[in-house]
Amino acid sequence: MSITFDQLRAHLERTGRMKLLPQILRELKQRKARARLTAPRRESAAERPELISGSRQIAEGILVDTTGKRALFEIYKNVTR
Repeated sequence: MSITFDQLRAHLERTGRMKLLPQILRELKQRKARARLTAPRRESAAERPELISGSRQIAEGILVDTTGKRALFEIYKNVTR
């Protein structure tokens, strides 16, 4: 069931809970930002030079990283053990 802003506002006024409106709006903004971060996407070194080479793909909350930056980081971790 979808509810419009006017219906929500009317319900909050009717129940005496208008002070909840800023918290509801903040939560909606956070959810939108979270959805944008977890949305399926592919990044390549051509788009983001800091990746050095290769690409990163994010789908269904799983990151598949085949970049040169990750490879260099793994080498660094192994050398500094």
